Amino acid sequence: MLVQNAYGELLTPDWHQRVVRDHHPHDASWVYSTATDEPSGPTLLLLHGVGNDGGMWSPVIPALAAGGPVFAPTVAAGLLTDADGGRAPSIDGLIDHLAAVTPPPWRIVGHSMGGVLTGIILRYHPDLVDAAVLVNSPLPSVTRRIQTGDSLDRTGRALLMLKTLAQVTRFGRPRLPRALRAAELVAVRTALRGFVVDPGAFDDRVVSRAIMSTRTRDGMDFIRLARELPELAPTPFEGVPVTIVLGRDDPLVPMSDLDEVRELYPSARLEVIDHCSHFAHLEQPARTVELIDEALRG
Repeated sequence: MLVQNAYGELLTPDWHQRVVRDHHPHDASWVYSTATDEPSGPTLLLLHGVGNDGGMWSPVIPALAAGGPVFAPTVAAGLLTDADGGRAPSIDGLIDHLAAVTPPPWRIVGHSMGGVLTGIILRYHPDLVDAAVLVNSPLPSVTRRIQTGDSLDRTGRALLMLKTLAQVTRFGRPRLPRALRAAELVAVRTALRGFVVDPGAFDDRVVSRAIMSTRTRDGMDFIRLARELPELAPTPFEGVPVTIVLGRDDPLVPMSDLDEVRELYPSARLEVIDHCSHFAHLEQPARTVELIDEALRG
């Protein structure tokens, strides 16, 4: 049963016990899914953001699983790199990686960079997607800023904090010795202050399990990828139903971007969550899950 929790509180306190973690058949990366036996309903595919793996969605996976099976794979930046080491114009590696987890057509929810990847899939292979939700997806200003360099305004400072978090989580992978974990937690909380409303209000289990335990080495690789792939500055898209969920206080996707967001997704449903920044599914999980259910399950 869902409760309208306050900022940063958990929907299901035992969420980490209700999520299954398995190896991907291609590269042995982690895939997180529901622990329910043969859940009924359409499959939901969750794509994570920079610096983390699919476990970043774990706190809300049990709630989302009420409507059907849920899979949150780990996506590496190398999936968009061709065999010669260059940047591939297609996304065949990403499509194959996701199809090995659960076959299309998909209902996709992408957070941050995961939303950017969802947008690329929509433009290259709309036939593989039934519906999509972009949560705090950095379109279009952040990808443009990454390509042109850092700035000192609020969005630029938040981007610097995102890079800091990507570096910290990369340093902490594999797991740091116990003596350094407290220092890592301080570094993560300090970085979070740049792009969430109130990091101090996060439940410790959310920060330590959903952020520090889902660290990857791919954070900076994705940021570099954003500089190199023109597809991350997409053309307008219509067709597949799309819902865009933004935090009103998100400096990485500021409200000043709304006109451009509407130009890129002219038919999209747009929802703005108050007292929420860049991690809507952790900061305001009840409202975020409600909006995802409305968008994908009718």
